[in-house]
Formats: sequence, C-alpha cells, structure tokens
Amino acid sequence: MTQPLVSVAIPAYNHAAYIEACLASVCAQSYPELELVLIDDGSQDDTLEVARRFLEPRRARFRRIVLELQENQGVSATSNAVIAACQGEWVHLLGSDDVLHPDKVARIQQAIDEWNCADLALVHADADTIDQHGQPAARRRQKPRPAPGPDREAWRVLFLGDNFIINPTVTLRRDAFLAVGGFDRNLALEDIDCWLRLSARYAIARVPEVLASYRKHPGNTLRRRVRMLGAQFHSFGKFLAEHPGLIAEDDIRRHFRRCLKRFWRRMRRRRPWLLPRVLGAQLMSRLRTPQPEDYRRFGRLLDEVAL
Repeated sequence: MTQPLVSVAIPAYNHAAYIEACLASVCAQSYPELELVLIDDGSQDDTLEVARRFLEPRRARFRRIVLELQENQGVSATSNAVIAACQGEWVHLLGSDDVLHPDKVARIQQAIDEWNCADLALVHADADTIDQHGQPAARRRQKPRPAPGPDREAWRVLFLGDNFIINPTVTLRRDAFLAVGGFDRNLALEDIDCWLRLSARYAIARVPEVLASYRKHPGNTLRRRVRMLGAQFHSFGKFLAEHPGLIAEDDIRRHFRRCLKRFWRRMRRRRPWLLPRVLGAQLMSRLRTPQPEDYRRFGRLLDEVAL
C-alpha cells in the first residue's frame, strides 16, 4: 500500500556552503513518499545552482520536486510561500543550513498515525547541534522539555516559559498553518508568534527523540540577538491583544518583569539611561497588569538599537 505523500519545505537563503548536506539528509530519509519544495529567497551566492546540481541525478527519489527563485522577501514570507506550494497534508519545514536524521520523517509520521489526534497542527522533536563543519557542537545545558504526545494548552509554556520548539524538527499540518495566517512577515522572529497562534487553536505534540541537527555557525551577532528579543516583545503583546483573558493576570505580571530583566541585560551598556524607565515599568507591573502596549513599547526600543 502506497503511503501518503509527505512534503519537505526548504526556504533557502545564502547557504551554498550547507545546502548539499541539507538536501542529502532529505534524500536519505527512510520514508519513501516525499516531495521536495525549495524556494530561494534571492540568495547572493549560488545556493540555488548548488541545489539544482545536487538534485538533478536524484530526481527519482521524490514524487515531486519544486525549485524556485524569488526576489528577497525575508524568511517569513519565503516560509509561507514554500509551505503553500506543498501538496502533502504534513509539511516538514527545514532550514537550508540544518539537517535531518534518517528516520525523522518516518518517525514523526508514525507518531501522528498512532496519536490519531484530529486537531493536531504541529509536531516537534528533539535535536542535537552541529558546527559549520558538520561536527558535534557543544551546547548549553538543555532546558526542560515538554511531556511526549499532544498538548492542547502548549500556549501556556510557550508564553510563560520558553520556546521549546526546535525549528529543524518542526512538522506542520499545512491547512492549519494556512488557517492561522502563517508566519507574520512583519516580525523579525517569526516562529514563536506562529507557534502561539497555532497552540491557541490546535494541539501541539512532541516526539521525545533526537531527529534533526541544528547548525550553529557565524552570524549570531549582538545586533541580531537584540532584534530577536524585540520581536519576542512584539509577539507577546500581539498574543495578549488577540487572546484577552487567556493568561492569568498574575502570570502576566511575573512574565513582564522577567522580560524586563532580559531587556536590561541587552541594553544596559548600550542605553544605560533607560534604567529609570525599566525600574518604573517593574514597579508599575506590581500595581496593575501590563497591557499589550507595554510589551510593544519595549519592543520598539529594542528595534531602534537593532537598526
């Protein structure tokens, strides 16, 4: 019996040095019925040409291959486009510098079948870390992971705790992803916002196995980290505005104060004169519950530094 078509979606950008390893890991999947959709977001190197040369003799491995080039639009817009172009019900989203372990697709699809969860929208797993040469990289102590299986309140930990979803392990139900509007292209950090919106409407599940490798390589500058933190502030404000009453007020107060500590760690050397504003916001959070605009205000301050 032929198994269902499963999609692997790759938004690619300036990863000529890594794209062959990425594609080789897709070709090596033990799951037989795959399509591969790759959209190059206007790379300034030869990422797309390297991908074409690698895939040409391997076309028989896939039921369908799509390779496209677009003008640069950013990772969110490209991820939306590549997922929309897929034909499988389930889409394994993969960064063009990361790699899958050989049984990643098969194991995720097996878990989906076993759970038989009608409102499941996202499945994730665990990952290891590799360096720019593909060698195991040292990683900080791993944060606590969610329990295995589906969770219909994953938004609680995603908002109040940490983003526990490791991107190269992500598998999305295509129609659910499109139903929530996909990634917000106005945000510098697209994933946490989307995972929050998905988790408010659907179940999210974890397979407790290492099924992919996240590649750590040069490029994670301080400016980029500031930009990512600003996007988190905007994402939290957006989620509170769209889901009033979902998060308890005491939890919001504690969460906001924790976010302010992260804000100050990034800003104390660059904008020390903001200390009174941070202290005032901390005091305010003990007198009243922070509102979406309070998160956005600090997000805009981080945006200014990241420009």
